[in-house]
Amino acid sequence: MYEIGLITTTHGIKGEVKVRNLSDFERFNKGDLVYIIYNKEKINLEIENVRSQAKNLIVKFKEFNNINEVINYKGLIIYSNERAELLENEFYYEDLYDLKVYDNLNNYLGTVNEVMELPHGEVLVVINKESNIRHLIPFVDVFIVCVDDEKIIIRPIEGLL
Repeated sequence: MYEIGLITTTHGIKGEVKVRNLSDFERFNKGDLVYIIYNKEKINLEIENVRSQAKNLIVKFKEFNNINEVINYKGLIIYSNERAELLENEFYYEDLYDLKVYDNLNNYLGTVNEVMELPHGEVLVVINKESNIRHLIPFVDVFIVCVDDEKIIIRPIEGLL
């Protein structure tokens, strides 16, 4: 299950809701199937219409036609079971966890323990449990040589490690 949006409030009287997009991908398209959890019950929804308004989305679900049907859903997370299609050199954070990290001379640096989101971009937190050393490596093309299913190879500059 992937958190893709947050219902912030209702919009108008025809059952539309304002949604804050929580995804880096375009996850709100006409016909997409999503769901919310209300009172421990999963409610399946189909997106009937979506449009942008300022920094939010206005979403109309096929299942709701007036404000009274959606008013109790303010503050709920919208989920999807679908993983978004990634472009080349895009990765899900969860796929990076536990990957071994080596420098371009094949020196083992540790494993990815966390991906930190900072205003300037993502940073890999790499921990070497043997030497108890922690590295912070910006996840940008300048430093990342290669990422595959088992390892990440980086090109460190002086002072990075």
